[in-house]
Formats: sequence, structure tokens, C-alpha cells
Amino acid sequence: MKKVIIARSVLHLIGGHETLFSRGSVTAYPARTSEEILNLHGVHRADLIITDADLPLMGGPRLCSLLREDEDLRRVSIVMVCDSSAAGAADCAGGQANAVIPKPIDPVLFFSKVSELLVIPRRKEMRVLLRASVKGREQEKSFFAMSRNISISGMLIETDRALRKGDAITCSFSLGHVEITADCIVVRVSGSGARVISGVSFINLNTKELIIIEQFVKAGVKH
Repeated sequence: MKKVIIARSVLHLIGGHETLFSRGSVTAYPARTSEEILNLHGVHRADLIITDADLPLMGGPRLCSLLREDEDLRRVSIVMVCDSSAAGAADCAGGQANAVIPKPIDPVLFFSKVSELLVIPRRKEMRVLLRASVKGREQEKSFFAMSRNISISGMLIETDRALRKGDAITCSFSLGHVEITADCIVVRVSGSGARVISGVSFINLNTKELIIIEQFVKAGVKH
């Protein structure tokens, strides 16, 4: 069981508990202040702390420094969410956090980093038919593909279409009764002929769509 202490302000920004933290393998402890985070970590010894640079009463950078200076509390991964301004980023950079996430939060970046730090598998095998189209070539061409797996950051697709790394494509697919249309970028390609396997990354999913995919993966549905 993984233990996560998360600032309530950050929890609000990512859509509440109906996210990665609703998994049965993760226990989340919301906290309103830096002092509350310190107290919770002292009791529960969290695997990950997600804090806000603007959190009362001492702020995220100071909290991070205190944790790293304490021999008993320092063995924890820390994600700090901060203002995207140059001053805000500079304040966070010296806090010895494992990752600094700017506001407004990019959900794909956020959940990918959290999964990485918690070492939580993000992909389950699945099969779902996709409608896809390639952008940026001589003309737009539509085609069908089959997904091989999916995560909140992207998926593997199988098709007979010759895709290239860097291609921009649009994928439409259904998870349960929900239709999702996502802009994607091809990040790797292998195989040829009738069996081309391409890895694509999502670039515009909203929080609701991320939650739907996360819950689908959590349920371990196989098609």
C-alpha cells in the first residue's frame, strides 16, 4: 500500500479524489498546511508528498528543506507545485524536490510523474478500435487502428498505416460509453507492412478524460 500526503489546494486543482489516488493500492492523506504535512509524515511515513509552494504556513520550499534536513523524515519523494513565473520557479528549484510542476497543472505530466515516483504501473492490456487521421502530410488521411494498451500519457496502436515519428494524429475511441477524441504525436514506430506498432503520446486531454482513462486502467478491463 502506497501512502501519499497531498496538499488540498493541489487535490482541488487535479479534480479531487477521483484520480490516481482513488486506487486501492494508494492511501491519500489531504493536508491544508505545511505543518499538517510534517505531522502526517511523522506518523505515516509517506512514500510521496505533493505540496504547493504557496501552502500556509511556511510554504513548500521551506517544508521541503526541513524534510531533507531531518534524518528520520528525508526518505520520501516530493513533488512541488509552483507558480509558472520565473520567480516562482526559482524559489522551488532549490528545495530539493524530486519534481517541480508549474501551474496551471498539466495533468498528463503530473500523473505521469506521480506514477513514476510511486512506481505504479500505468498501463493495462486492452483492445479497442480507433478511428484515426494523420495531419501534416500532403493530405489528411483517415484510417482504423487497434490499441494494444493505454495509459494517461498515451498508448500503443497497431495499424497497417505507415506512420512516422513526429506525425500528428487524431484518435477517437470509446471507453465504456464515453467517446474520447485526442490529439496525439507519434513518438516511436516499429514493424512494417501489415503490422506497424506505433507509440503515441496524448497532447490535449482534459482532466475528465484523464480520470476516465485512469479508472479504465484501474478496473483492468480487457477487450
